[in-house]
Amino acid sequence: MANFHTIETGYFWADGGAMFGPIPKKYWQKRYPCNDNNMCLMTMRCLFIETNGRKILVDCGAGDKQLDKLKYYQPHDLKDLRGEIEKIGYSADEITDVVLTHLHFDHCGGGTVFDEEKNIVPAFPNASYWLSRLQWENYKNPMLYEAASFFPENIEPVSEAGQLQLIDSDQSLCDNVTLKLYNGHTPGQIAVFFDNSDEKIIFPADVIPTSVHLPLGWLSAYDNNAALAMEEKKRFLDEAKAENATLVFFHDAYKAMETIS
Repeated sequence: MANFHTIETGYFWADGGAMFGPIPKKYWQKRYPCNDNNMCLMTMRCLFIETNGRKILVDCGAGDKQLDKLKYYQPHDLKDLRGEIEKIGYSADEITDVVLTHLHFDHCGGGTVFDEEKNIVPAFPNASYWLSRLQWENYKNPMLYEAASFFPENIEPVSEAGQLQLIDSDQSLCDNVTLKLYNGHTPGQIAVFFDNSDEKIIFPADVIPTSVHLPLGWLSAYDNNAALAMEEKKRFLDEAKAENATLVFFHDAYKAMETIS
């Protein structure tokens, strides 16, 4: 039996001009609200899949290790990810797989935590953490444009614990969960495709961060290669629409999911 849950890990504020890049404010503010400082509320929504004896967590939110470094984004209403998983009925020790779509802090920070001795350790000690090799190499030698989005403490303890699994291309995680790679926002970002009975669920992460970004030309200034991001977005949408898929949006504070066709 397969099932899935969305997990809300908290919120932050992001500049609307950054989130919507080339789109003029007079257009995007009609579809996504902002405050008087031009800041838009963003959530960090993770996906939890139960299938084939696996307990799969997709992305981890920002966690709470770097709050002093993230003051600009004003993270708030943060939830303890492991506590939220316990509400579903599982402990952190039971998680078999953690998929990190990419290593920007808001997607992977909750994957490591402080232990009782204040050492930083993997939050899910028995899980394999899946990441693309392209993203790992990009983190190791980041382009200046996105270097500030990476924090070693979010991933190095996972690697040191021997829990990091790198993929070089699209790969099946199990019979009904597939990891597919997309470039443009950042090299080798993973989108997760989940066949849930007669329903296709896709977690596109920052390929399409909110429902407002569904139109092809609605990109983000956080995309490190806008032209490539648009090409990859088209490739993604062509497949998602053909599958009549339901997308789970990581950042949309107002709409968690939408079925597209």
